[in-house]
Amino acid sequence: MATDNNNYKRIIEILRNSRPELIRPEEIEDEVIKRIIRQKRPGETVTALIASLFGWVYVSWVRRSLIGAVTLLVAIFIYQQASILKQVNNLSKKTVIMGNGQLPASSSEFDKKLTLYKISAGFYSDREIQISEKRLEELLISYQDLQGKYKDLVRIIEENPELKKYIENKLNEKRNTKPDL
Repeated sequence: MATDNNNYKRIIEILRNSRPELIRPEEIEDEVIKRIIRQKRPGETVTALIASLFGWVYVSWVRRSLIGAVTLLVAIFIYQQASILKQVNNLSKKTVIMGNGQLPASSSEFDKKLTLYKISAGFYSDREIQISEKRLEELLISYQDLQGKYKDLVRIIEENPELKKYIENKLNEKRNTKPDL
């Protein structure tokens, strides 16, 4: 067995040291390189697609032109924003006329109108009217108090049938005496 083992090792050694004889090794080398190049690698198609779509960004005059266009667009945007702010400032100085001058039915509408009043600085005049926050708050509190008293009065009238009948009669008399225009 030792001799077989030695023979085996000697044959392996001879095979390792002997090189095959290649005919035209340059052609084989070129063929191997071509096959490696043609071999599909993962993501290569995506890279090729991106390169074909965005290859123009490496052209210097195109980049400079795009930078100029972006600069122009930013300048136009800044100009538009400045003109919009100027118009908003002009609008805030204008007078806002709301409805027929009567107070709205709900307090939320009244709050909205008071806010517009604050912004517009007055209802009917062209001159600027200044009113303090405290005065506006007092007006709102007074309005809400009056609205509460009105609801209480309506409730009292509804609860008392004689009073309701009396008020309806008085209102009918008033309507009858008023001339229709």
